Amino acid sequence: MELSESIAVTVVVPVYGGESTIEALVDGLRASLEAASLRFEVLLICDRPRDGSWKVASRLAASDTRVAAVLLGRNYGQHPATLLGIRMAQGTTIVTMDEDLQHSPEEVPRLVAASRASGGIVYGVASRLQHGVWRNATSRTAKRFLAQFVGFSAATDLSAFRAFPARLRDAFERYEGRNVAIDVLLSWSGAATSTVVCEHAPRQGGASGYTLRKLVNYMLDLTIAYSTAPLRVASALGLLSVVVAVLVGLYIIANYLIRGSVVPGFAFIALSVAMFSGVQLLSIGVMGEYLGRLYENSLRKPQYTVEAVVRAEQA
Repeated sequence: MELSESIAVTVVVPVYGGESTIEALVDGLRASLEAASLRFEVLLICDRPRDGSWKVASRLAASDTRVAAVLLGRNYGQHPATLLGIRMAQGTTIVTMDEDLQHSPEEVPRLVAASRASGGIVYGVASRLQHGVWRNATSRTAKRFLAQFVGFSAATDLSAFRAFPARLRDAFERYEGRNVAIDVLLSWSGAATSTVVCEHAPRQGGASGYTLRKLVNYMLDLTIAYSTAPLRVASALGLLSVVVAVLVGLYIIANYLIRGSVVPGFAFIALSVAMFSGVQLLSIGVMGEYLGRLYENSLRKPQYTVEAVVRAEQA
């Protein structure tokens, strides 16, 4: 997509439960970006909101040519919604942020300036996370997964509050996989990453749509969709089971030669069978996950569908 030279910054906001916050968010973005003399656009990507967010977003878009509201055909998730916004962006610098005012609009010009200075990706990280205990713990674990298994060394400093040059999206322009992780896709560009410590306020409205189950599924998606690490783990377990089997066999032979008897006990046999069958089933399950995802991707289902777009006409 061609960039608009008149737009310096595109702010992408995935919306799911922001009825009470997105108006204040847009007002804050107007104030901070105008004060920084930056021409901008705001894309409100409504991921089939569970509240009245679409009505608020439509009204904001209809009254300001710098704001656009997009309604997705169904709920696809935060990352696919963000990906659509990134692909629609016309600005030379793209900023992504949450809808709930935990990311401060006043910090956006600072992230933009840092991204322009480095030419890479800048994450606005909080000195202290304001989510619940489970959300914080799962978020940290997901970042470690990215660093360990996906090879994204900057993963420990990730945040949904990020700024980067629009040209970086060329690295994943043709990506059509169903599993979308924005930070992994950005890492494909090879761009430098840095962080800026930003204010991270408590959630201003509604409840997070991320349940523990969704966060665990997201971690599984990260490791299986973008890495072969689970296959290597399954192979290592298989090798370990072979080594254990050899050691058990040697023990049985030695016991027979020294004591003249076989190893007695039903528990010993049952434990051995359970261990080896467990390793086999685990390995089959891991391979099945990969085959299932290959099948799903072969169907070429869309990453998102757009039902409606509201944008005020230029005068």
